[in-house]
Amino acid sequence: MKLILNFFLCAFPFGIAISQNIDVKKYTIYIDLNDETDEIWVKEIINFDRMNEEKEVVFDFVNLKSNGKGMVVDTVHQNNEYREFEHRNDSLFINIEKNDINQDLTIYYHGIPNDGLIIGQNKFGDRTFFGDNWPNRAHNWFACVDHPSDKALVEYFVTVPLKYQVIANGALSAVDTVFGIKKLFHYNSLHELPTKVMVIGVADFKTKEFESVNKTAVSGWVYKNQASKALYDLELAPQVLNFFIDYIGPYPYEKLANVQSTTRYGGMENAGCIFYDEDALNGNRTSEDLIAHEIAHQWFGNSATEVDWEHIWLSEGFATYFANLYIEEFKGTKAFNSQMDSDRQRVISFNKNFKSPLVDINYQDLEDLLNPNSYQKGGWILHMLRNQIGDSLFKNAIRNYYELYKFGNASTDNLKDVFETTTGASLTEFFDQWVYGVGHPKLQVESKISNTKVVFEIKQIGKKFNFPLTIRLNMMNGTKEDVILNVSDQKQTFTFQTSAKVKSYDLDPYVNLLFEKLK
Repeated sequence: MKLILNFFLCAFPFGIAISQNIDVKKYTIYIDLNDETDEIWVKEIINFDRMNEEKEVVFDFVNLKSNGKGMVVDTVHQNNEYREFEHRNDSLFINIEKNDINQDLTIYYHGIPNDGLIIGQNKFGDRTFFGDNWPNRAHNWFACVDHPSDKALVEYFVTVPLKYQVIANGALSAVDTVFGIKKLFHYNSLHELPTKVMVIGVADFKTKEFESVNKTAVSGWVYKNQASKALYDLELAPQVLNFFIDYIGPYPYEKLANVQSTTRYGGMENAGCIFYDEDALNGNRTSEDLIAHEIAHQWFGNSATEVDWEHIWLSEGFATYFANLYIEEFKGTKAFNSQMDSDRQRVISFNKNFKSPLVDINYQDLEDLLNPNSYQKGGWILHMLRNQIGDSLFKNAIRNYYELYKFGNASTDNLKDVFETTTGASLTEFFDQWVYGVGHPKLQVESKISNTKVVFEIKQIGKKFNFPLTIRLNMMNGTKEDVILNVSDQKQTFTFQTSAKVKSYDLDPYVNLLFEKLK
């Protein structure tokens, strides 16, 4: 699905097209890989709909660089006829015959990928080939509209030397031997994907089928060296998958392959074939939270995709919080609260040097968005929404949001609308102060306790927020009592009587509020 914008071409500060008033429907990629050279040879067919009268279409595609890397376009055809093209400034400009729906362009090219498809060695010195497209690096190895708003089907025909196995998005349709010296793997995705999670992975893998979940095949693909340790870690995937299916809804893709790889990130949530950093799988199951995070992305980020990059918290914040929900389910409330507090401290630390809202339109580089705002603060927004509306309505709203935007694109306002429709309540104030506003409450708390009389003075330092603050009173007789203070002014005094003498108190005992306590 594509967002059709009312302009011909808009670009990020780093040059990637947001929209060209074309809607790519499908990429079909025939790629030949070898061990003699890092050069790839590709035939790519792009099926698309044209939305205006321009004769020229433009795709993101990295051209040849001074270091000898990049792609060289050999020829372009439409309807078996040659089409004129220019390949410059990391864009491919093609003159087309007519403006119509359901057009095909066939592009023949070769070269050594400058990025995006990483060809090299794993930590054991074995040769590997791994797609690593996030955020907009797919156009280093295939021509595309490299933006999450233009989702498309993808089909791969990958030819490799006999020793390799190939994993990719979609279902494996066939494996054929080519002239007795190579193998051809054919994968086909039945669902539209953003380019950021379209990948292939090629290595001398050891594979294992785990327990299937709701008829979804779950597997592990790991290096043969220390394979048992990596597979032991990945055996948690069915449990994680089952939990998220129950909470969110049906799993969106044909399979769930979990792959040891050379991704530059700790994990990469490629649709239906998650890539984990090779060092993350150590046999100690220290990557359980990472596995939960990446599997959560299959719903949020991959299927329900942010419409533009400033809404990246709809991907990363969701994956962060749903990994925490997994912790709550399988490790208990104490472990969950500990993780939420750790996330809160990361947000506080980040905010000391960087003042930006959750929906940030002023970034200079997409990597800048990989920060505690997008991850931990995004997770905290969901946590506070859950606390405000209750577990049942929160779960219903999440399921409604996913059902409405699965296989499509969504904005933060779309999420707000779904939550308001589900709850029947206005959430404008909540979103204005927590999502579109900067920072978090910074509190100075003073108390005066005299027997059963308690006085709290709450000061907000800096920006004023409106929020409920829970305080647990610990009584001399061993009992506990909770009070909820509705804080809305820069300075407020709360006075009340208790049923017994108060010994001490705890702020936010249930870890429900994103705030910073100042001395």
